[in-house]
Amino acid sequence: MMTIVIAFHQSRYRDFKTYHIHFACCYLTNEFPKLISDLHKCLLM
Repeated sequence: MMTIVIAFHQSRYRDFKTYHIHFACCYLTNEFPKLISDLHKCLLM
């Protein structure tokens, strides 16, 4: 989870939801197989 948050801060996206949908779900699914279910946890933060 922290890896995704750090990558978000280093990216040029303005909000985490857009970053998660457009980048993380497309390019990081091999490294994080349960990524989509983690979105719900992140949105509650």
